[in-house]
Amino acid sequence: MPKFTIEHQTQKPVDETFGAVKKFLSSGAEIQKFDPKAQVQFDDAKKACKISGGQFKAEMSVLPDSNGSKVSVMVDLPLLLTPFKGKVQETLKKMLSKHLA
Repeated sequence: MPKFTIEHQTQKPVDETFGAVKKFLSSGAEIQKFDPKAQVQFDDAKKACKISGGQFKAEMSVLPDSNGSKVSVMVDLPLLLTPFKGKVQETLKKMLSKHLA
């Protein structure tokens, strides 16, 4: 399965950033567009989560950064969805920018 990573910088502190990530992932609406079977498991202590579904898997973590925090998303796509990698990257970047502005 091809893997790729997307990173997003924000000036918000780690706790606030993780709270925003948790809020939009908990609603599930945007993730359901990718895969209706997607489920999210949060690890509050590590400020991370795992997303798994029938079509893809992803791990997201929020880390401290010199100017705030950094969100890192590692996506694992099945070989058949590799041609859509660019679209998935673009959509994830828009989603992060929208919720972490």
